[in-house]
Amino acid sequence: MMRITTRHAARRAVPTAAALLLAACATGRGSLDRLNDTPPQAYRGHYTPGAAGSWFRPCGAAPSDSAWWVTATGVSVAQLDSARRAGRLVDGRASFVHWRAVQTRGGQVGPRGATALLVREVLAVRPMAANDCAAP
Repeated sequence: MMRITTRHAARRAVPTAAALLLAACATGRGSLDRLNDTPPQAYRGHYTPGAAGSWFRPCGAAPSDSAWWVTATGVSVAQLDSARRAGRLVDGRASFVHWRAVQTRGGQVGPRGATALLVREVLAVRPMAANDCAAP
């Protein structure tokens, strides 16, 4: 009968854990690749940037709907920075935005389970107004 020691078990666990980690990473990379290949759509609504996270509430969403997590990518990073420098975006204050983005669900990006947007291009940023979500 073979006696399994703690040291022997640990040596067997390391390759198994490494294989599981590689499989998880490969799956995540494939998911992000699919998001990067997804054509963006236009979204309009209210965006509130902040140090603890940036959130978006699309036009037409019910007040009880959760806000969506926002991650800026590509050219939108510089566009949002420019809007901050110009005073059109202030942390903790909602602004109206119109942008092109890819919607995600189920924690692909941002908090687990939250709907999120990968913003690719900012088309407009301005202070909130009462008629923001009226038909264009």
